[in-house]
Amino acid sequence: MNYQVEIGGNNDIPLSDDLCRRLNFEVGDILLYEKLDNMMAIVHSKYIDQSLTDALIESAGNLTRVIPLSTRDISLE
Repeated sequence: MNYQVEIGGNNDIPLSDDLCRRLNFEVGDILLYEKLDNMMAIVHSKYIDQSLTDALIESAGNLTRVIPLSTRDISLE
């Protein structure tokens, strides 16, 4: 499945509720991000260890946690 988004100013990647349901992603899940070599694309998948702390996620560099965005966090400029 391909999904195109624009990366936000805080390096956030918006995922619609519908897409999260189809991918079985939930708020709090830890995702692994991998850049494809020949494309401007990122593959994301659930990380195998969902028990990591925020400090461990940050130190890994290619992991992130799914968080909800409020409408004030979204800029349509």
